[in-house]
Amino acid sequence: MLRCGASLVPCQLISRATDGVKIKMSTIQAFDLRFCSKLDKPVMLRLSRRLRGTFAARRALGRSLVILALLMTQSVAVTQESTANQKPVNVMNIKLYAYNKLSWDQFQCYNWLIHYESRWNYKAKNGSHYGLGQMRSKWYGTLNPMRQIDVHLAYIKHRYSNDACKALAHWERKGWH
Repeated sequence: MLRCGASLVPCQLISRATDGVKIKMSTIQAFDLRFCSKLDKPVMLRLSRRLRGTFAARRALGRSLVILALLMTQSVAVTQESTANQKPVNVMNIKLYAYNKLSWDQFQCYNWLIHYESRWNYKAKNGSHYGLGQMRSKWYGTLNPMRQIDVHLAYIKHRYSNDACKALAHWERKGWH
């Protein structure tokens, strides 16, 4: 806990800082065994008045910064590892999913409509419009591509009587659907 130019970060704070971050327990346990036994002593945690501004105080502050840097490095590495495990979505799989929901003629119109709107990029953003169908909802942009297709087809069903060709014709006339 850094206070009044204080010395070290107690290990209780370290365990709180790692809440919500998946870190291998062996790493934390090794960290706890090596450092926490030395750092959690009351003598190390309080800074007497005679130490303020001295080399010992700067050394203690340096130690706490090193500990925080180690924790930050570990949490960044874990975050990068978790995002690296996500597989990219193939556009052909998204199109196949849409094709299975529609007839061939309807799919042709839907294919052109989505191509014009987002180029089949489910992460597309244009102002306040998001996703495959460029719908005006942040929630829609957070959905996975298959769910975006389901929601967009429900919109087409409601607005254009379940006819993607009518939606395409409207887009060609007005520039939106």
